[in-house]
Amino acid sequence: MARKRAEGKLEEIADAAVACFSELGIRRTEMADVAKAAGVSAGTLYLYVSSKEALLHLAILRVCARPLASLTLPLEDPGIGATVEIFAARVKEVRHWPTFDAALAGSVSISMDVLSAIGRELYDMLHEARRAIWLVDRCAREVPAFEQLHALDLRARHRDQLAEIALKLAGVSSGPSPEQKLAARLAIETVAWAAMHRLRESSTNAIAGLGDDGARETAAESFAVTLSTAAMRSRRNRPDI
Repeated sequence: MARKRAEGKLEEIADAAVACFSELGIRRTEMADVAKAAGVSAGTLYLYVSSKEALLHLAILRVCARPLASLTLPLEDPGIGATVEIFAARVKEVRHWPTFDAALAGSVSISMDVLSAIGRELYDMLHEARRAIWLVDRCAREVPAFEQLHALDLRARHRDQLAEIALKLAGVSSGPSPEQKLAARLAIETVAWAAMHRLRESSTNAIAGLGDDGARETAAESFAVTLSTAAMRSRRNRPDI
């Protein structure tokens, strides 16, 4: 028999699970940790989820903006494959990167303005999906399917594609070198810090007076400069150009 939910309690448990898994990972997170963070007893928690695996699925549903109201309680574990699929679908939903796609396809001329526009697109995507990324970043080392999707299929592929786009600015047709891939990774991390990680800074380390608009523009400009500098260096090192 499905349990009747207390108003807002499942959402509170989901948010507590997100916080605990994002900080501690899967193995170190105990059901008691989430129960305490949600302000319920361990026994009450099991009325909402059947296991820690089901709790992880609930957390993924929450950060991926999936509705919780229709869930049958206690929530059962659907298997890690189903949990990873929820995140994969969310990635596709938030991937609003038209300038990047056009640059990769060669349908726009690469310029500093285009690189900055790509930086803004990346900023917006990371900012919107930040809770999901924090959670999956922490759990990926324990779930190979998350590691494959997030670190390899997404992060590494986009890094290499950005390096290729930057080389077009310099008129270099050869593939990116390891140093250019590093520059692309540094450019991505610059945007990631501004879009996501600065929001987790302590009050001591936070930059006073820095708003979202200022962070977005500064990150996008730094992103473009980092990519273009590495690309132009590769051009200078090519005597045949």
